[in-house]
Amino acid sequence: ITKAKFHFLLHLPAFIQRFGPAILFSTERFESFNHVFRLSSIYSNCQAPSRDTCHTFGGFDIVKHIVTGGFWCDPKTRKWVHASSNI
Repeated sequence: ITKAKFHFLLHLPAFIQRFGPAILFSTERFESFNHVFRLSSIYSNCQAPSRDTCHTFGGFDIVKHIVTGGFWCDPKTRKWVHASSNI
């Protein structure tokens, strides 16, 4: 169990004056990522949601690899190939 450290809030104004905006303390960018996780589990069978989410994100990573010019081994020709420049 973690306990919120409210004592830190006493020092926050001094930290903002010294270091600038407290963007490192913001959790909004991580909380918005929860939406992506929820969307990735729409088609889950709810028996293994972590596995289904990993498969979904693995597919996203494969697409990103192909689109950004990554190479992969073609199992039929056993040669390294990549997508054309028209993609």
